[in-house]
Amino acid sequence: MSSKSNCLAISYSVIAAVMALAYFAGGVGPILTAIGMDADFSYLFVCIGLVALGFICAAMGANRQTIVAAATTAGFVVLTTNQEPLTRYLILAAILFCIGVYGMIVSRNAIRVLMSIELMLNAVNINLVAFARYIDPANVKGQLFAIFILTVAAAEAAVGLAIVLAIYRNMSTVNMEKFSELKW
Repeated sequence: MSSKSNCLAISYSVIAAVMALAYFAGGVGPILTAIGMDADFSYLFVCIGLVALGFICAAMGANRQTIVAAATTAGFVVLTTNQEPLTRYLILAAILFCIGVYGMIVSRNAIRVLMSIELMLNAVNINLVAFARYIDPANVKGQLFAIFILTVAAAEAAVGLAIVLAIYRNMSTVNMEKFSELKW
């Protein structure tokens, strides 16, 4: 990775953090009002700015993983400011689930795919526990389902890693595109 890529990615991360903090401190609304725009949709302008700046930095050669991480974190701060706690949990779970889906679709490494599936299952757990806490706090149904999902996820990870290890011993790779050679 080049130093230019690292420098651009760090610059984007700093700018994204400043934009999120400016929004959190209430500094974006007066700026938009001063230029004649509606301050009620300031979160939308900040999110669009984060995405546009991310595309510009990526086009200039910045590290894309760092840009995605910084944009996700800053977007989470912006979208959850002044929200109900349940909304914050749901947005966090949605972001985790989307990261898991993205990792599962894009990655060809079997271990990364297993990790992405674990992220998706943990996003479901966050939803279950959040809904159980805010809708029916007297019962522990959501927590019980989350524990059940954790045990199933542990079994899935153990079996998946055992399969990946067996394939790696035979083929010396964990690239899923090479797994087609295992067909009957």
